[in-house]
Amino acid sequence: MSGSSKGKKNRWYGYLEAGASSSAVLRDDGLDTGNARTLYLFNLARERILEYSREIVEPKLRELKSKESDLIAELDAAYTKARRSFKDRSTAILQIPERGAARRTAVAEAETTDVSDYAEDDSADEPWLDAKVE
Repeated sequence: MSGSSKGKKNRWYGYLEAGASSSAVLRDDGLDTGNARTLYLFNLARERILEYSREIVEPKLRELKSKESDLIAELDAAYTKARRSFKDRSTAILQIPERGAARRTAVAEAETTDVSDYAEDDSADEPWLDAKVE
């Protein structure tokens, strides 16, 4: 994602080319997953901030083309709305277990989502999503 289209507040605007699950995306450098192998992207088609595996998703990212620059305002507006309710790992609250219970964080208990939840048909199953939704 070098040479990216940077905008306000260190945001990168691009496009995720992933077949039927393709979408305009926004990356906010202020959001950190706490894992060097993953990154958060706002996915416009899903209207959510999702955690992706870098190894899988980065080769599928590209900058917006000049004819797609009108998507920047749409991405900013939708991202701002999604960001209000998003809880990243740095703001997760630890849950204190009862004595003898297994220790878990709120993040570990977060709902996981399979990419097939986003697929429009069976042929669109692609393993590029890292099973984590806000």
